[in-house]
Amino acid sequence: MRRRRNAGYIFVPERRRMGSGWVLMVLIVVLSLSLMGLLMNHVSNGRVRLNEEKVSVMALDKAFEGFTVLHLSDLHASALGSDIEAWRELLYGKTFHAVVMSGDMVGIDGDYEPLLSLIHTLRAIRADVPIYLISGDDDPSPVISTARGTPEALANWVRAAVQMGATYLDAPVKQAAGKRTVWFVPEYLYDVDAAGMVTSLLKQKEAMEAKGQQYEAEGGASYRALCYRLDAMQRTVEAQKEMLATDLQIAVNHAPLDTSYVRTSLEWADQTKALNFRSISLLLCGHQCGGQWRLPGAGPVYMPDMGFFPGDNGIVGMQRINSLNQYISPGLGASEAHPLKGRLFNGPAVTLLKFTGSIQ
Repeated sequence: MRRRRNAGYIFVPERRRMGSGWVLMVLIVVLSLSLMGLLMNHVSNGRVRLNEEKVSVMALDKAFEGFTVLHLSDLHASALGSDIEAWRELLYGKTFHAVVMSGDMVGIDGDYEPLLSLIHTLRAIRADVPIYLISGDDDPSPVISTARGTPEALANWVRAAVQMGATYLDAPVKQAAGKRTVWFVPEYLYDVDAAGMVTSLLKQKEAMEAKGQQYEAEGGASYRALCYRLDAMQRTVEAQKEMLATDLQIAVNHAPLDTSYVRTSLEWADQTKALNFRSISLLLCGHQCGGQWRLPGAGPVYMPDMGFFPGDNGIVGMQRINSLNQYISPGLGASEAHPLKGRLFNGPAVTLLKFTGSIQ
């Protein structure tokens, strides 16, 4: 009978068991890499990046060549708004003709001090540059229709921002660019019959006055909110009378518009009116915060209604949808409504958008 080979035979090397030291070493390496990643993320989130984009518009009037907008969004009351020196260093020597804040600058907690500090700093850097502001879905309601012991219709945070020097964008606002005009317009007004709304709101106002509701607590608050909306619509009607086909229109909305909505709006635009969807040269949005959590080379990790790793389309950056330029800001803070809290490998950023007639 042949004898079984010994496991220790000279030509068969003895297998060694991996000791606990190897496991410990692997754990240390993983922990070190994790800590390094978190540290890099912390440093990245503490510094604002300045992006630069060109807005190509076919047959752009020479008066608008080089017109530049500084676009900010989604501060969410982050302490970044109060870092005066960081903003001065970031924007020192930079040219821009308008600042647009596309919502959620205050955020769900309603702390508007960082926003006020940021407006004050921007005014100190460029006192001659207007600052336009809209609200976002996480901001407190900008118009108050319930009793709160004050005759003001606008919320405190909006009134404070206006007093600090910002313009709350509730109707088209014009700005001179040489001998031409740039209009900044809330996007929802492109879907509104402003003249019809004025007629409807006037009837509601008269009905409330007939009942004496303006003298009641709750009724008075609703009446003042209605009067505010009526005034905004009346200003919109007056702006439409001034608008020319040669003017530049920049629309502002908090959430990005999806491709199908944009294409339908372009198709049905009434080009006999100056304020129509085809007149928009640039639409500025925010809301997405760059996806909040990103992985290098893979983009956003997860977005509600989009799933895992949806890519950047519709989330951040410049989109060209037919004739419309839509730019979605990377944002400065993070929404608490997102299931992935904070920002991961996704440093805060603002953008300088420069108009050009060169088609790239």
